[in-house]
Amino acid sequence: MKIPSFVRLTIRNVRVNMDPGTMMFMLGLPALYLAVLGVMYEGLITSVAGPTGPISYMTFLAPGIIGMQALTAGNIGGGMLWADRRWGMFEQILVGPFRRIDYLMGIMLLAVIFSITGSTIMALLAVYTSAHLSISPLNIILLILTLAIGTTFFSSLFLIFSVKIKSMNAYNTVTIVLFFFLDFASPSFYPVTSKTPVVLQAFIAVNPLSYIVYSARDILSYNQPFAALQPLLVIFIVMLVFLGLAIKLYGNVRTGS
Repeated sequence: MKIPSFVRLTIRNVRVNMDPGTMMFMLGLPALYLAVLGVMYEGLITSVAGPTGPISYMTFLAPGIIGMQALTAGNIGGGMLWADRRWGMFEQILVGPFRRIDYLMGIMLLAVIFSITGSTIMALLAVYTSAHLSISPLNIILLILTLAIGTTFFSSLFLIFSVKIKSMNAYNTVTIVLFFFLDFASPSFYPVTSKTPVVLQAFIAVNPLSYIVYSARDILSYNQPFAALQPLLVIFIVMLVFLGLAIKLYGNVRTGS
C-alpha cells in the first residue's frame, strides 16, 4: 500500500523537528511555566473563582498552558516553510512526486500532531503536580477539536509571515515578539476581572489565543463542555479567514524565491 504524499512529508517534517532545540521550545518552556507559575504561585494564590465555584490555581493554569501549545506548534509550521524556501528545500520537494497541497497539508498536520502531543504531555504533568482536570470522552473530543482549529489558525498566521517576510532576523524578531505578546496578553496565566486594566482587557478580547484558552478551561477546569462551543466558534471563524488568506498567498509563492 502506497503511503499518501502528504503523510510522507508529515513524517519528514516530524523527523526534522525532533531536534533538542525544537523539543525544548515545544515542551521545556511550557513545563517551566507549569513548574514555576503553578507550583510556586499556588502557595500564594489559594483559589481562583470560576462559574462552578473556586478552583486551585494549578487547575486554572493547566488549560492555559495546554491552549498555548496551539500557538507554539503553529509557529513551528510557519518556520518550516520559511526555512525550506530560503535553503532550497521547497523547490527540491516540488520537483519530486509532491504537489503544493501535499506540502501544505504536511506542515498543517505536523503542527496539529505536535500541538495535541504537547498538550497531552502538559495535561499529564499538570495532573501529576496537583491539577484537577475533568476528563471524559466528550471533553477529550472537544479539546482535540479546539487544539486542531487553534493550531490551524496559528499555522496559517505564521505561514503568512513566512511568505511575506524576507529576512531571517526580521522573521525571528516578529515571531518571538508576537509569541510572548499573545502569551501574556491572554487569560492563560491570570483571570480577567473588573480590576484588570481596560487596555489589557481590550488586548485579551482581540487575542485569538484567549478563545482557545477559554474553550480549554471550560472543558478541563469547569467541566462545562457546551460552554466551550461559543469561544470555539469564534476561533473557528477566525481560522477560516486566515486559512483562506494563507492558501491564497502560499499559492503565489514561486520556487527559487
